[in-house]
This record gives sequence, C-alpha cells and structure tokens, in this order.
Amino acid sequence: MSLSPAQIAALVEVAQIWAGCQIVIVGATALGFHVEMRWRQTADVDLVVAVGVDDLQAIAQRPGWQQSARRQHEFRSPQGARLDILPAAAPLIERGHIAWPSGHVMSLAGMDLALAHAVARDVGGGHRVHVAPPPVVAVLKMVAYGDRPAERERDLADIAYLLDIYVDDDSDRRWDEAADVEYDLAPAFLLGRDIGGVATQTHRPLVAGFLDRVGDPDSVHHAIMDRLGPLSWRSEEGALHRRLDVFRRGFEGTLADRAAGEGDA
Repeated sequence: MSLSPAQIAALVEVAQIWAGCQIVIVGATALGFHVEMRWRQTADVDLVVAVGVDDLQAIAQRPGWQQSARRQHEFRSPQGARLDILPAAAPLIERGHIAWPSGHVMSLAGMDLALAHAVARDVGGGHRVHVAPPPVVAVLKMVAYGDRPAERERDLADIAYLLDIYVDDDSDRRWDEAADVEYDLAPAFLLGRDIGGVATQTHRPLVAGFLDRVGDPDSVHHAIMDRLGPLSWRSEEGALHRRLDVFRRGFEGTLADRAAGEGDA
C-alpha cells in the first residue's frame, strides 16, 4: 500500500498528538497493505485510536485541521488528507459503542481486535504505522454492514473479493491447510479459518449473524454481494454460495479446534 505524502504527514501528526496511544489503520486502506485493491480505491484513511470522544478536540483545535460539522469523527488535514478517526478507549470498547454529541450511535464491536492484532508496516521516510490484518478488517466490515446495510454496500464488495484473493495463488496454505478444498475456494476457507482464530465469544455471533444474512440465496443481501463480487463469478453458478459455504466450514472448524484445545488444557 502506498500512502500519499499528505496522508503520511497527517498520520505523523496524529501520532505526535497521541504519543503513547494505540493508533491502528482499519478499513479499505488497511486491506491495501495486505492485498492488491484492484476493485476499488479509497480516498480516506480510517483510524481507531485508544482515546476518548472528548480527546478528538486535540485534533480539531490543531491549526489547519478541519472537523466535519455533520460527522464528528471526520477530519481533513492541512495538507488535504481525509481521516476518519474513531475513539476507542477501554471504557468505550467495554460499552461497545460511541454515543456522539449529535445523537448518532456507532458500534465499536470488533475494534478491540484491531487494537490487539495490529501489525507494523513501513510507509517510507522512516515512518511506521500499525495496520489491522485482513481477518480483523473483514469482521469490522461485517459489523458495519449489519449496522447500516443501506450505506455500506462497499463492505460487501470488499469481503466478496477477499473470498477470492485472501491468499496468493502459490501460497503453501492452499495445500497445507486447505488440501480437501477446491483450489478456487481455498481463499474463502482460509479466511474463515483465520477469522475463527481471532474471534472471541463476543465476536463469533457477529460473524455467524453476517453469514446467516448474506448466506440465504433468496435474500437481497446475497443478491447485492453476488452482484458486487468479482466478474469471474458471472460464469460460475452459485459462486458466492459456494464460497460462503467453505468460509463457514473454515470458521466453524477453527472454533471447534480451539474448543477441543481448551478442553485438553
């Protein structure tokens, strides 16, 4: 993933303001650090920061920074970079949502995973950022779509493409961990496995609920996700249904393995 100079400058300033606090890139920008986002581009950077809602004033009051009057979490840096900053201090994570002064309520479900599993990446100029891995981003997108399906169709598209490109064509995982799965379905199976590996008891119902919603071939959610998926699906009957099926197998299989391991401990 290549961040623009304006985005890097904005992230450096954010890190200076909240030195010592966890700052993690999530959303489509995070995916771009791990996979080639050939199906769409994103102009903003989504951040989760371990601070309180009131702490956002530290950014709003900085010279040259502009805060959206309609969405308190949206900012534009002096260089023009657009940042979406979600406060996620421990009390907010425990509560599970943000109640903005405007009255809008936003779920924080899954944000604890972003803080717990972030990985460091170099962005040039001696700067490093922390980025959520694809399994965590996928969970966050499942939550976001469940909260606001009419506004979050792009999350269905991102998850749909992950079901096809989550692992490289020559990845050993296709044969080591997905040997009994069709080659084209291995990425979906492995994504399910890895989400099962990070999901706690709190997150598992969120993933299961998403699968129930989009897994019904007769549902509008399934139709939308199928339409937004890779063009290669057009020539494959039941392409989305087959991928969601092996995804569920991977997800539930990992949960079963974890439960067995906990029982043996």
